[in-house]
Amino acid sequence: MSGNPFDSADEEPSASSDEILEGFLCPICRADLKSIDFLTEHFARQHAEEEDALKSVFKDIFTKAKKKILNNFEDERNRAAQPAATPSAGATNAAGPNGAKASNARTQLNVYNNMSKQSAGAERSHFEYFQTVRNPRLERYASETNKLIIRLHRLLKDLPTDAVQRKQHEQQTVPWLDGSSVKLCPNCAKSFHIARRQHHCRLCGGIMCHDCSRFLQLENAMQLASLSTTRGEPLQQKQHQEYRAIRLCQHCLWLLDTRQDMHESRTCHPLMSQVYEEIRQLQKQVTPDLDMYLKIVNSLHDGESIFTIADAGALRGKIGQVAEKIDLRSKRILTIHSEPGSRDEALKKAIRLSCVQAIKERMLSLPPLPDEAYIRRIQERKRMETEQRILTEQRMAMEAYERKGLAAQSGVSLENRSFAQGSDLQSLNNWSAPQASAAMSSVDDPLIEQINIIKGYIKQAREDLNFDVVETLELNLRELQREVYERQRQSGNSATTPQLDS
Repeated sequence: MSGNPFDSADEEPSASSDEILEGFLCPICRADLKSIDFLTEHFARQHAEEEDALKSVFKDIFTKAKKKILNNFEDERNRAAQPAATPSAGATNAAGPNGAKASNARTQLNVYNNMSKQSAGAERSHFEYFQTVRNPRLERYASETNKLIIRLHRLLKDLPTDAVQRKQHEQQTVPWLDGSSVKLCPNCAKSFHIARRQHHCRLCGGIMCHDCSRFLQLENAMQLASLSTTRGEPLQQKQHQEYRAIRLCQHCLWLLDTRQDMHESRTCHPLMSQVYEEIRQLQKQVTPDLDMYLKIVNSLHDGESIFTIADAGALRGKIGQVAEKIDLRSKRILTIHSEPGSRDEALKKAIRLSCVQAIKERMLSLPPLPDEAYIRRIQERKRMETEQRILTEQRMAMEAYERKGLAAQSGVSLENRSFAQGSDLQSLNNWSAPQASAAMSSVDDPLIEQINIIKGYIKQAREDLNFDVVETLELNLRELQREVYERQRQSGNSATTPQLDS
């Protein structure tokens, strides 16, 4: 046989270097003790005071192994570098008198070059094989669990309170295995006798001893049975004074616990997850309000009269209330118990920090409400600009009529005609269209009736702080106002024309 691979080349081979000893060898005297027990007893009795020698022996072994491994690695690296090396005079001088070794940097470079040229190995996906193994197992577990749930439902249905009747009911529901030929417990392999009796699982009928039995409380059994979608009658909570649990084997109880854990993972959520979901809903609800508030402020600065300062103030108060709710819920997350330094602790701090940052950047940094006097001045200036534009259009129209001679032929002065002023089309409350006739001002007029309906809708929308609807209704109201004004103007012109003709 070959010698010890960890023996160095410069050491003289020992007499026993041609053999490799195997077995439970004593590290001091190298005697084969045949078993670990005898080896431990031998070392404790014979070499109890030679622990230092034992340490030196193991130290020598590890030193020889390390030296051998490093030498083998150097030899392999040199062999890999020799084919790529180019013989030259400079390289011979750099190698020294032996001329066999290249520089360390050059050797490492050659090794890296060879590694980069290595082709990729074949790849194969084992996902299909994993599915072929996993799916039948999951189906088998699901089938077994469903059978246990159905048996549990039948077992708990009409469960007697008397011990003898209850045992008969359990045996009729799930047949028990015959224990005459079973001498050992299948779980612990202990023999049955007078002190260790046989017991049966109420769901599979298997046999086990008392120590390997598991008990399922009736309350938990009722909950598990209620998860089944059987067509039986709903179970009623029963009051059993003496028997409050059902005896099961370990496998059946494991299947039921797995079913319960899966159900809880799908239906129950941690408190942190619930509070965080509330924070997300609040942030989702306040986003349209933030955009609408900016739109209202810009509209007021532009001099428009669709919205009022009261609308902006009410919406800002609503945003402030939502910010308080988000702040309270983020503080509540910090009070949830978690282990110091755990991922839950870091997650709580991250949620709190993100909530504070969102409140500061999005809710507290909103532009302030404009001054009411300032808004009135802007609206008045815009109204005057509108009136000035209308007067300019009137003058240009009159000049056009005079150039074409249409004013003399019609005998009607444009200055006597009615035009919509800026205050006529400002808003709902400031609408001041010309007075309509008795027929037009009747409640039966569909346009007037529609205007009154839209007024009521606008009032309700302002109370609900639904300013998107307010904006849409205000625009519709103005269109109706313009239509009523045009009808009134046309009726006034038609009444003036016959008088001019006569």
